Amino acid sequence: MEGKRLIEAALFISGRELSLEDLCKLTGIAAPGHVKSMVEELRSDYEDAGSSLEIFPIGNKYAMRVRDAYIQRVKSFAQEAELSPGALRTLSYVASHEGALKSSLAKKIGPGIYDDVRELVEKGFLSSKREGRSSRLALTEKFHAYFGK
Repeated sequence: MEGKRLIEAALFISGRELSLEDLCKLTGIAAPGHVKSMVEELRSDYEDAGSSLEIFPIGNKYAMRVRDAYIQRVKSFAQEAELSPGALRTLSYVASHEGALKSSLAKKIGPGIYDDVRELVEKGFLSSKREGRSSRLALTEKFHAYFGK
């Protein structure tokens, strides 16, 4: 029971997705399959309770968030945006031009996008793959889960 509560606390406080490896280290349990079953049990607990929170998978990681049905009413209480305004602008451009090259973004938006792209890649909203002298940008699973796209 202690491991499941540690997982719940970590997902709640982290504000980001955590891998099974992260959760194994936290709980001291070496078996990822056992930790995964605890996460799934916790997900089920939230579902069965009709909680306003949910635990959801993003690839091989897990995160906790407010359910869509409640987000509009409570979002004004959020303390701080996860992304800077410049990063949000760059992300919206990439979202509407899926697969854009970083060099073409710099020409359209300006050189400030390099810092924005770095932030977006670090926070897991974009992936960047070298292509010639530039990099091709793509939206990640985290983007789709976070923005519901």
